Amino acid sequence: MFLGRKRKATDCPQWERDLEIDVMFYPLDIDTKMAALEASASVVSITSYLGENELSHSSGIIIEYNDNCGIILTSANIVKCHNSQDSIADEITVVVHLSEHTSIDANIIACDFHYNLAALKILCDTPLKVASLALLDDSSTIDPSCLRTPFQLRPHLKSYNLIPGNAVIALARTSAKPFKLMVAPGQFCLNVCGYDCKELLKATCKISECNIGGPIININGDVIGICFYDQMYTPFLPVKIASLWWDHFKKYREPRRPWLGMGVTNLYAANLSFLENFIKKFPNIFKGVIVKEVLQGSSADSVGIRQDDVIVQFDGKTVQSFLELFESMWSKVGEHVELVVIRTGNDDPLLLKMKVDEATADRLYSWPLWR
Repeated sequence: MFLGRKRKATDCPQWERDLEIDVMFYPLDIDTKMAALEASASVVSITSYLGENELSHSSGIIIEYNDNCGIILTSANIVKCHNSQDSIADEITVVVHLSEHTSIDANIIACDFHYNLAALKILCDTPLKVASLALLDDSSTIDPSCLRTPFQLRPHLKSYNLIPGNAVIALARTSAKPFKLMVAPGQFCLNVCGYDCKELLKATCKISECNIGGPIININGDVIGICFYDQMYTPFLPVKIASLWWDHFKKYREPRRPWLGMGVTNLYAANLSFLENFIKKFPNIFKGVIVKEVLQGSSADSVGIRQDDVIVQFDGKTVQSFLELFESMWSKVGEHVELVVIRTGNDDPLLLKMKVDEATADRLYSWPLWR
């Protein structure tokens, strides 16, 4: 049990004290409050130290609890050396704050600077509340004959259909006692994030640095992603990707990550003029993944994939959405697979064979080191 390195609440930065007023006590609707309360017990505050000096703060979520052992998922920022983008600080100590009265030293059991994720282990005799994880289904049709009816939310879903405009909520805890819950409501939006990590999604929640590593939840209180920080919006990594990463690490004790080599998004996110022309030429195709950027030297580049190409099949399976494509790529790292690509300048689909690149040390994403 952690006993030292205490800090007064008045020692926290001014921006954090301001945030307690502007966000934590901002009038929230009843649905947002209920969702936040459903998830709150699995949200923790985390502090890292170099000796007696504080290194960083973040939030995290409890994803497992078995035999007095809890596993917490957070951002790798909490353990980063400030002089390097891809190394753990020497002689670092990490402390997880479960409540105002319970703080526990944690062991770093996994760290991945590509996805900016870290897994921490704590020993706790008191049972811990494990977060409910919802694996996102980000598919949606552009078929104009299927006018959307309101999506019926059902609690305790294993999968959650996320569409633009859906309400989402970023949660965190302050870095000083009593580690109060911070709540930032917003909406999922289409715009891509301006970061190396092409797997990030975007929400309009206004958050602080304390939210880094904390959860973003749906209106049911299910965790759908891991928050990172930007001054203008909230980038988040879908929990489906974090779960793939963690499950692979538990099984093989080594990293495995596909390197996309291109920026992609769901077909429905394309601009309206593109979609109108696309439907006219290909009236029977309503789902897929559109390529927004191709990175030079990638496998996608070498086989001739271009900007505005639409991927509709991968390894013999129909591609419904970006996350479905990514999950398929994860299981094919290092292998050659066939893709069916539609190019609006061609009358017929293209059949391409591409190797699924691995995110090796020279291809790790670059992340801002927020201080």
